[in-house]
Amino acid sequence: MVFLPATARSNDSGSAQSPVVTGPEPEFLIEASETYPALEKQTLDARTSLWFAFRIFDPDTPLYHPESRALGLSCWADLIAYKVERGVQFRLLLTDFDPVVGDVLHADTWQAVAALYNRIPGGDMQICPALHEARTGRYVRMALAPAIYARIRSKRNDLNGLPAAERADAYEYLPGYHRYMRLADSGQIEWRRKPTLPQIYPVTHHHKLAVFDAQTVILGGLDVNERRYDNPAHDRDSVDTWHDISLCVGGPVAIHAAQHIAGIWNMDYKAANRRMIHSRRHCPRLFGAFRTPLERLAPPASSGDAQAGDAQAGDAQAGAVRMQIVQTTSRNRRQMGFMMRPKTVNHGLEDAHIALIREARTLLYIETQFFRHKPLAEAMAARARECPDLRLIMLLPAAPEEIAFDDDNGLDLRYGERLQADCIEIVREALGDRALFVCPAKQEYRPEEGRHVVDDAPIIYVHAKVAVADDAWGIVGSANLNGRSMKWDSELGLLWQGPSAGTLRQRLAHDWIDKAAADTPLAETYDLWRETAWGNAAKPVGERRGFILPYRPEEAEAIGVNLPLLPPEIV
Repeated sequence: MVFLPATARSNDSGSAQSPVVTGPEPEFLIEASETYPALEKQTLDARTSLWFAFRIFDPDTPLYHPESRALGLSCWADLIAYKVERGVQFRLLLTDFDPVVGDVLHADTWQAVAALYNRIPGGDMQICPALHEARTGRYVRMALAPAIYARIRSKRNDLNGLPAAERADAYEYLPGYHRYMRLADSGQIEWRRKPTLPQIYPVTHHHKLAVFDAQTVILGGLDVNERRYDNPAHDRDSVDTWHDISLCVGGPVAIHAAQHIAGIWNMDYKAANRRMIHSRRHCPRLFGAFRTPLERLAPPASSGDAQAGDAQAGDAQAGAVRMQIVQTTSRNRRQMGFMMRPKTVNHGLEDAHIALIREARTLLYIETQFFRHKPLAEAMAARARECPDLRLIMLLPAAPEEIAFDDDNGLDLRYGERLQADCIEIVREALGDRALFVCPAKQEYRPEEGRHVVDDAPIIYVHAKVAVADDAWGIVGSANLNGRSMKWDSELGLLWQGPSAGTLRQRLAHDWIDKAAADTPLAETYDLWRETAWGNAAKPVGERRGFILPYRPEEAEAIGVNLPLLPPEIV
């Protein structure tokens, strides 16, 4: 049995495991070309509340649904203003980041918060820039302080190199830097007199979901900004491709998703409120429209939980699908000292993936941005030894985004490549030629060097997070198959049982190969994918079938490094 046992909800820590419930078939949204219009439509139809929780949410992201355009709305800030002005409650749990290590994302968060408050001065709207509370231990901070202050020094130099007007904006949109630096009367960025031991925040909220009227939820791996927009043709430049999957589903799971949002909000909103008050006081020019204090979110009642026992035994009504919200949640450890790891209080997504692997008998189909978590690789290897007929198809990006498109070979990225190469080796040793690792590439001839191309074609970047076992069980969510998603970051996904899991796999086969691949029986699917991928590698680009090619782990092995002092969850 793949479903996880429910646990009591005793507090707002996010440690409770949601029960199994029944609901309608999920609607699968493949690529932003489907997800973004669906998000807009659900927003337009919402009557009482909109609860959003995203890692990245750019209010200037264009709108795509015809109804949005017919109303004269051009971007998400317009759409949210339109709903708030009509009395709909809007809550946005927006991830904040370590201001030094994640300085660009940190600035983006505060720009988004300011943009929404400036655009929507009234109404029932609150935005919580949520910085995960987990911090590294004191002695780790002491050891890393020289490197952190070197980054701060570099940032200060960059800011002082900007024109004065740009410098002021860039500085003020980095409120996390203000404990280290100040904007002097001269217009220069100066050190504060008493630099303090830096705080280091290694964990983030990585979920991406929106709940509408506590009745419907859209969840998956997709944030809201123009960078994430793509379509099944992947006809943008390679650097702008972004394959992703979300789903839309109604019923009790929407309540459980809303409870997840409320749990994270209620753990983080007081600290976020203090940062917002400080920013408004010290930077009124940009943050004067902030409305504080933020208020606690009352989680909706779980009316569907009373039927959870019936759902365990069978469908409560004809056509209903058994499903369960699964998540990863962690909190700060007290007295960490030399430690970097937070305390994992809910590892439901890891448990669900391992249970799904143990259930598989014929075919595991997986799409993931990263494959770096050895417990999952070892679970696949163990299941392969138990089931000699089991086969695995895993679709990965040919290279991490930063390596492929930014030529960044930093130690953290090289450590991630080492972990991924190790996980692939574990699986291949157990499955042999029953394991197929593939990556997608465009049907364009580009005979260039570098990991932004594979077999003379520019890559298609994969950000999806989906696992399907035997076309009977599925997981879609925000979690990659790495230790960070399984143990550290806040994540959320849907685990469900039913033939729609096979429908999703078939849709993906159609998009990656063709209709004939989608119609191929399950028992023949592995051989078709293997023949297609290796056949494509041997053909000129213009003669290839679909997008898939063999994934080359030797390229990850070539640059990978082992860093035994760092926990594998950090990447």
